[in-house]
This record gives sequence, C-alpha cells and structure tokens, in this order.
Amino acid sequence: MPKSSPLPHLSINVAMSADGKISTHGRETFALGSSEDRRFMDVLRARSDAVIVGSRTVNLDGWAIRVRDAEVRRSRLNRGRSPHPLNVVMSTQLNLPPNCQFFSYPRTEKLIITTREAPKHRIRRFEKYAEVFVLPASRIRPRAALRELQRRGCKRILVEGGGELNFSFLSQKLVDELYITITPRILGGRTAPTPVDGKGLLKNAQVRLQLASSRRHGDELFVRYRVIND
Repeated sequence: MPKSSPLPHLSINVAMSADGKISTHGRETFALGSSEDRRFMDVLRARSDAVIVGSRTVNLDGWAIRVRDAEVRRSRLNRGRSPHPLNVVMSTQLNLPPNCQFFSYPRTEKLIITTREAPKHRIRRFEKYAEVFVLPASRIRPRAALRELQRRGCKRILVEGGGELNFSFLSQKLVDELYITITPRILGGRTAPTPVDGKGLLKNAQVRLQLASSRRHGDELFVRYRVIND
C-alpha cells in the first residue's frame, strides 16, 4: 500500500546473519555477504538517486558509497546519471570523522543532514568536505530529511543503516521496500546490532511486510519485501 504522502520511493538494504545480526557484539567491520551480495548492493545503489547512512556507520567504517562494479556503473552512466549516487549521512551533532574515505573520495557528491544541535564550528569544518543542511529541530526528523532530498530532485532513495537509522524510517512508515540478504553465519550476542534497533515497536504498531520475491545464490538467500504502510 502507498505511503500517506508523496515522498520519494524509499528502500532499505541490509545483510544479516541467519540469527538476525548485522555485526558482532564488538561491532567489528567485515563483509557479512558474498561477492554476489556486494554486486546486488551495487545494483540497488545504481538505481538510487541518494543513499543514506547514519553517523555510527560512518564512524565505524567510513567508506564512500560507490557503485563499485564496473558493468553496473557503466549501465548507470549510459542512462545519463552520475557514476555514484548522492552520499548522505544523517548526524544530530556532527560527531563524524572528517578524514575518512566518505569525505575524501573525490568522485561522490556528499550531503550532511544535521540539526541545530550541531556546534557552529563543526558545521564550518564539515562545509570544507560536504554540503551541510541544518534541519530547524533538535533531532533528525526522517520525513523532513526526505522532503529536503525530494526538493533536490531525488526520487529513489536507499537506506543502508545501521539499525537505529532503519528503525527511524520504518517507525515513521516511510519505507516502501526492504531487501534482506540472509547469510550463512551465526553471530549471536544479546547486544549485537540487528537490522532494526531503536526502542522497538509494540504489537499495535508493528510493521507488516508482503513477500515480493526471494532467490537463492549458493548458501545465501536474497529476500525482497514490500512494506504495508496502512
């Protein structure tokens, strides 16, 4: 079912272990998925005008959001698009590492969405690396962020987490599709991050899904759900 307002089409993409974890309890940085998962990630990125990550994701790994597969990137270029989608990070107070690849990679356009809680000296600092958009609020409001991206011409947006960011969009009923790669691993850990963290939802507010497709590649399972936003 459609969202309650005509916002950009929003998808979430996440790889998780078979027991529903996206990293270890130590939040180590490593690839959960296979080369096929990474290629499919590039396909989803290539379809998108912008890709959003949270500040914790940038702090943990700091990679630029790129279409790495040359064939997929060429297909995007042939459609008259830039080689990579707009890189967007959402951060309430701009607690970000300015020297990471996310900001230093020269071939991506970068946007930081922050709030009035961000110190002015940090805003001035990050304006050297990216465009900074300040929301007139004390916390990130996902709907307002999408409105700003819509104003910039973004029609298809991909969210790549982490779990707190995914929760913020799902809990506000802003997500259209959910792509999950289930990988053949068990990580465990009561404090290990999951695809959707945050404070959680009670039964009357749960997000319901409709299975759109699934496919197996080796020992991985690729699942696509439509989100029922009624």
